Amino acid sequence: MVLMQDKRNYVYSRQYVVDRLRHLGLSALVEDALHELPEQVDDDELSAWGMQHGVTRDKMISDMGGSP
Repeated sequence: MVLMQDKRNYVYSRQYVVDRLRHLGLSALVEDALHELPEQVDDDELSAWGMQHGVTRDKMISDMGGSP
């Protein structure tokens, strides 16, 4: 589930991120996401987490249906 926080920043449920990672073929990151991400994660937190795992913010946001 994606919840809009404000006009510039979105909040995603951890389960949504996990589902998208599976859909994108990044299943190796699923366990990390389940253990490391909070129940709700915003764009900035998701970006920082992705960079730690070698996935750019633009790729994650774009692949999740947003615009970088």
